[in-house]
Amino acid sequence: MAIPRKETQHLDTEKRPTRIPIDGPRNLLEIPDQDPAYHYTWQTEGEVSRFLRAGYEFVTDPGFVGDPSVNKSSRFGAPGNVLIFSYKTTPLYALRIRAEWYDEDTASAEQKRKEQEAAMQPDPAQGEYGKVKIESKLGSKDQK
Repeated sequence: MAIPRKETQHLDTEKRPTRIPIDGPRNLLEIPDQDPAYHYTWQTEGEVSRFLRAGYEFVTDPGFVGDPSVNKSSRFGAPGNVLIFSYKTTPLYALRIRAEWYDEDTASAEQKRKEQEAAMQPDPAQGEYGKVKIESKLGSKDQK
């Protein structure tokens, strides 16, 4: 075990947070400290109000200080510590919804898709249209 330097002896290394390196490859869209009871997504500013009406909520970052709307034209008042990622001048907002609500929405969309596919299948009781059946025997006396 290394002997701590005199100038760092007062630091409590047990409470040191896990650092995220600045250099090197990493997932820029990773949302830290995700709760498994929620489904997470990134949305553009134009889609945020639609998602909020659907039950989503902002993901807040307790380490973020400041107001993200300063020097930006924002169409809605988001909390000051919302997790935002700017990509090519387009801000993306981290949103989340309870996992069971997300699963219900996904199951409902899947059921609608299955019903639509079933409606496109031909009904076997209606008959087959356009079927041509040709029967002939080679060498029969009817052929000339």
